[in-house]
Amino acid sequence: MVPAASVDVGLHDRSVDERREFEANFRLVSRSAFLLARQLGRTTDQARDIVQDAALRAWRYRSTREGEFRRWFLAIVYRQCRSRVPEWLPLPTGLERAAPDAIDRSMDPYLVAAMRKLPSRQRAALWLRYCDDLAISDVARIIGCSEPAAKQLLLRAREALRQRLQASSEEIER
Repeated sequence: MVPAASVDVGLHDRSVDERREFEANFRLVSRSAFLLARQLGRTTDQARDIVQDAALRAWRYRSTREGEFRRWFLAIVYRQCRSRVPEWLPLPTGLERAAPDAIDRSMDPYLVAAMRKLPSRQRAALWLRYCDDLAISDVARIIGCSEPAAKQLLLRAREALRQRLQASSEEIER
């Protein structure tokens, strides 16, 4: 028979290891999660709150996770963004100046402006696929649609972005 004290130590070690693994995974994805929340039209403070709430939710439901942590956590952030405000919001003007990192400033300002005008679902798909470099299957799981639907969403988003960029370049030439 195993003494009760050794069982308690084993459970404690397992919970410490689980917490450390969660924290390590969270550190790896937290920047992407914050940038996703920002791209979905949230202010810097709102994006931080959303990521924090998502982390608490992820910890609470960690036993339900299937597959890769990154994809699972970004899906939680995406759903948190959608549940905060019932309607999608455009990215507010001037928000890139408040960014704690240089992502928006390093991107072409015309591209940032054109993306800002896209519907949030398209903007999220583009951001996840091309800025976060996720596979289409991951984008589909995060957004909550099938892979063919994600491909169609990306196709429409790229076309809308192309049209907006052409329109802004024509305005500049005038």
